[in-house]
Amino acid sequence: MSLKSILKPESSVVTGLAEAAAVIAIYQMSLPNVTDVRTAHPHNGDVEAARRRAAWKAAGILGVVFLLTQDLNSALIGGATLAVIDLHYKHANAVHPGTGRVDGAAAAAVSPADHPLPDYGIDVAPEGGY
Repeated sequence: MSLKSILKPESSVVTGLAEAAAVIAIYQMSLPNVTDVRTAHPHNGDVEAARRRAAWKAAGILGVVFLLTQDLNSALIGGATLAVIDLHYKHANAVHPGTGRVDGAAAAAVSPADHPLPDYGIDVAPEGGY
């Protein structure tokens, strides 16, 4: 089975760059920026679910464009962009903000006691209490 591209090489690159832009736009609209993901507690389930949804949306767009153009070069550009940005978010979600290193604990094994919130010495209850 050989794939014959219906696009010229110049058009192939432009289509690939448009796919890459679409992948980046999907991730930007679906997830917080990487800095926010990296400063949150590691293995955040909401971030992981949003990352997976964004990956499926982007893969769907890449698949539709590939079916329309049957151009392997543009699919490789878009697919490489998808792989890189997905890995970037996955790594950011695994990094512990306190140590700056990848936290090896599984998501199910992480409890709030493992990552307590900082105590700034502020008493939020009024003197009389409620």
